[in-house]
Amino acid sequence: MTIKHVALNSFTPAQATIINGVVIDGYVDGQPMQFVRTADNRIKPAIGTTVHTSYGTGQVVGYTESNRLRVAISQFNEDFEFLTSDESDIYDAEEYVSRIARSMNVGIASSRETFERLYKSEITGKLSPRNEERMTAAFQWFDDNEVVVSGSNKSLEPTDMVVARIIGDERETPSERKARIKRERALATKLANAMLSAQSDDSDDAVPADILAEMNECFGE
Repeated sequence: MTIKHVALNSFTPAQATIINGVVIDGYVDGQPMQFVRTADNRIKPAIGTTVHTSYGTGQVVGYTESNRLRVAISQFNEDFEFLTSDESDIYDAEEYVSRIARSMNVGIASSRETFERLYKSEITGKLSPRNEERMTAAFQWFDDNEVVVSGSNKSLEPTDMVVARIIGDERETPSERKARIKRERALATKLANAMLSAQSDDSDDAVPADILAEMNECFGE
């Protein structure tokens, strides 16, 4: 499946639509797509997207192995304060983020040392250019204004870029899209009417077989 960055408002939502065995979120220019999500199931913003955190506002600059956002804070929250456990110090947002970045870099240094020990040449005692590139890409140092967060504290803007995966290779034609929307609306209405009817019939609260057959044909098993 191909990953693509698309504007959030370019999505045409799809309800209970299955393509190649995958429930899609919608279509972009007729192409079925599914949102890529972060570890806590939020829509994943693309690199460069502005997000809001408790530390301030910043831009997504990368992702962690645990599928969280790596954010560079550009405007710190002036109201943020962190009181140490012994109440001996109070940090503002900029100081606290810098402290977190230094702590993260301790882990990065350890990971780099392990990588070098495993992959360095027995002859030269150094990494090959290829392994140097691999290490640099995998274990990137944190700048003083960088922090890891689960997501934005505010909803993404409609024009924000998000990460999505393309599902399938075929695009909808305009006529196919019109027919799909008409079919989905008709089925939704029919299903709602069937549920209302079932609620008024104590002897049988199941969805009628003909409705289920239509749902299976339209949406898949």
